[in-house]
Amino acid sequence: MARPTRVPAYCLHKPSGRAVVKVKGRSFYLGPHGSPESREAYARVIADIVSGRPVQAPQPANPGAKTGVEITPTVGEVATKFQAHANRYYVKNGKPTSEPAAVRCALRFLVANHGGLPAPEFGIGDLKVVREAMVAAGHCRSSVNKNIRRIRLAFTWAATEELIPATVPQALSLLPGLKVGRTEARESDPVLPVDPEVVEKTIQHTNPVVADMVRLQLLTGMRPDEVCSMRPGDIDRGGEVWEYRPASHKTQHHGRRRVVYIGPAGQRILSAYLLRPADEFCFRPKRHVAVPKAKKRYRIDSYRQAVERACDRAFPAPDDLSDDELKAHRKQHRWTPNRLRHTAATLVRKQFGLEASQVILGHSKADVTQVYAERDASKGIEVARAIG
Repeated sequence: MARPTRVPAYCLHKPSGRAVVKVKGRSFYLGPHGSPESREAYARVIADIVSGRPVQAPQPANPGAKTGVEITPTVGEVATKFQAHANRYYVKNGKPTSEPAAVRCALRFLVANHGGLPAPEFGIGDLKVVREAMVAAGHCRSSVNKNIRRIRLAFTWAATEELIPATVPQALSLLPGLKVGRTEARESDPVLPVDPEVVEKTIQHTNPVVADMVRLQLLTGMRPDEVCSMRPGDIDRGGEVWEYRPASHKTQHHGRRRVVYIGPAGQRILSAYLLRPADEFCFRPKRHVAVPKAKKRYRIDSYRQAVERACDRAFPAPDDLSDDELKAHRKQHRWTPNRLRHTAATLVRKQFGLEASQVILGHSKADVTQVYAERDASKGIEVARAIG
């Protein structure tokens, strides 16, 4: 005997006052709760379910009547279009950055319960629901705030493309971010400096190239991608302190310049890697023989993995640990190259002050005057001459 078809309930979406029906995890918005049109839309959804047809999203009787646009897109359609835009826009050196993946994560929460909602009807209450879902999923406060900003950006972009009224993103911008101590969202674990003694013990278990990359990062405060992408042609060796200008860097799209100052200690490390063409990368793994020399290099992931494997050899886990205990052991004893920046910043700040630390890490602002730029350069050179 066939089991009877389960009929989903006609429900109220409290933040918006709309009627909603959920079918296989997908929400279909029907109109104002209790209205005749919402009841008619609900009946059409149930008819599709009972007859075995794919459920069609209910369409308003007069699409676009409220907004004056020809067709009213759904939230899901806006999300799809914005994701396509993000895939094209967030590209650096011909390759996508990490932002498209972050946008995809944020939009997944948006579409989960609001995909079928007409985009012009998405309001602050709906955005709060999305945010609560992120918190319930265990995302930390800072990540939730970033993802909510990405969702607001999606609606802003849709407004600039004339897909929705400008009043929609204007209203969404009124929602403040989650504040420390005033939310159930957990705080992210701080990125702490790694003890130089731990660093030295670790690099005894790496190959010489990775060991030199680590030492150079620790001396200069470079980002992992900056040390990975170093080329002889990017380094000005005309002065007592060398100046490395990465061809591409994290804040390039903000119009900021990035100069890494390399003193005598760093120069001694680098010298062995500069005897090659100007456009070849300094730090190259021995594997990938088939890759042309000009393209052979350590990537951020392979660099991090090399350090983590060295950590496992330097601080081996006991054999009798459970999976959870092994995970905890590795979390305690592994460190990543990005933490070297924090170590360098701590050492520089202690000896030279906060301002010098900001210069070494490349945290200067885009709108500084030439006077400040000259001041920053002098401080960077002073630090590099002494310790770098």
